Amino acid sequence: MKIMRLSGRLHMFLTLIAATILCFSGCSGNGKKPDEENGHMLAEKASINDSFLSYTDSLTKLPLSKLNDLGIVAINKAFAHKLPIGLYNSKAIGHDSIIVYPYKNNDIATVRAGIRLLVPQSITDSLTIGDFTRYFGDIRKEKPMIGVTEQPLPVQININANTALKLTFNNNQKLDLAHVTMVEVLKYR
Repeated sequence: MKIMRLSGRLHMFLTLIAATILCFSGCSGNGKKPDEENGHMLAEKASINDSFLSYTDSLTKLPLSKLNDLGIVAINKAFAHKLPIGLYNSKAIGHDSIIVYPYKNNDIATVRAGIRLLVPQSITDSLTIGDFTRYFGDIRKEKPMIGVTEQPLPVQININANTALKLTFNNNQKLDLAHVTMVEVLKYR
């Protein structure tokens, strides 16, 4: 009788352990290791950053005459499968889209036209000033005209004599690591 009770308890104990092992093996994240998931996420973010930098580069190469809605549509179509892009037209655009807003200065101004790119939080989290300096070149050094502000002033990268990029970013201790929130392509001529 004692042997039967012991055998029954042992059988129940082994069954419980087997059930626990099966339960936890089913919850392991579809068999993917955390390193594989992190590597995939990092590669995806790097791909989006590269696509965004290429998109910005394409916009900087547009001549002043094509810096309007029609000129931008062709570039947006080329990058539509890589980036969530929405051309601003005073209607609601998805909160995860890059909002593109072209403008022209009709009066006599230094900046003749430009394009504002509002970067969504999903891209801002991984896109830094350092990414832009590695792709486009050094930041133009300027003397600060005002004292310390809560939000840092935008920085500028000169592409050529006619084009520059103005980058607005989140406050961060080191400039290269600051996250970009808005990019402005400026056309002088």
